Amino acid sequence: MNIEQIAEEYAVKRVRQVWAFARDHGEWETMRGCFHPEATVRVLWFSGPATTFFARTIEAAKERAPEEGSKHWFGNSRAWVKGDRALLETDAMVLVRNRLDGHLVDVTLYIRLYDRLERRSGEWKILRMDAIYDRDRLDPVIPGSLPASLFESVNLAGPNAAIALMRWRIEKRGGKVPPDLPIGGTESEKRLRAEGEAWLEAR
Repeated sequence: MNIEQIAEEYAVKRVRQVWAFARDHGEWETMRGCFHPEATVRVLWFSGPATTFFARTIEAAKERAPEEGSKHWFGNSRAWVKGDRALLETDAMVLVRNRLDGHLVDVTLYIRLYDRLERRSGEWKILRMDAIYDRDRLDPVIPGSLPASLFESVNLAGPNAAIALMRWRIEKRGGKVPPDLPIGGTESEKRLRAEGEAWLEAR
């Protein structure tokens, strides 16, 4: 790998790093600036235009209680750059603290962010953001404070077991999980990768 390749990959990866810090610290205009105007987002609780994703993210942040919050923690990443197009995959944990039926809980999501980016006018921005979900967990902040009966309707079997707790949590709050959400190691992840690789080669 030469210096030019290293610099290009760094520029691509930096977009996601800037996004995470801005998202977690409420720097909304910086967050918006990481995306092209027509960008789309598909995550556990939303699928659609990035502009709507921004609006709902900001609204949710305003409604959070002081003791609630979330943070994105990044690990390994890899990038494929071809001309002015790039694919970026980033290992991440989403760390969430909020209330569930009056109980304060910590939720951990183990995911991989899978982004399509384009360089326009010399600047890399996200064109499509997808999250691949590997597994989740939920822990009470106060040990032993959650009654076992609370989890009676959680289904930990089948292809969606990786997101069973978060699906249950979202549906309890009146939300819906996108039906085509990519789950790690399943056909949905294979389709996402095939589509991304075809897009990269079609530059």
